[in-house]
Amino acid sequence: MDDLARVLVAHPFFAELEPAHVTFLVGCTKNVRFRAGDHLVREGDREDTLYLIRQGGVAIEMRRASGEVVCVETLGAGDVIGISLLADAPAHLDCRARESVVALAIDAACLLRKMTEEPSLGLPIAMRLLERTYERLSRARLQHLDIYR
Repeated sequence: MDDLARVLVAHPFFAELEPAHVTFLVGCTKNVRFRAGDHLVREGDREDTLYLIRQGGVAIEMRRASGEVVCVETLGAGDVIGISLLADAPAHLDCRARESVVALAIDAACLLRKMTEEPSLGLPIAMRLLERTYERLSRARLQHLDIYR
């Protein structure tokens, strides 16, 4: 198993994925770095990359009608950005590095092609994306309710 495959399988999103599937995904994946303040995703842009955060922190932000930027959630090592890439829709939020970020960037078109070619890979990834979406929506709901106020 090469170095990139080892890094992929070490990320919680791909934990327990079959080694052959991880090797299959290496061709879609590259290491990326962002400096504090850099945007990984901008609202309105097509989400064409799945980011697996390895180090650092990322703020998920939205703009209110007044123009004020609000941090909706902060993500860190082990988290995933681009969970809606299966919907082929524009991003609804900004994702900005709060500090230096090291991540794996997986090309969405390549990932979707491989998920289609290999259903035994596609279903587990789709389920993991669905789980992350549910978790993120649940956290957003709790934050909106502001149960701690």
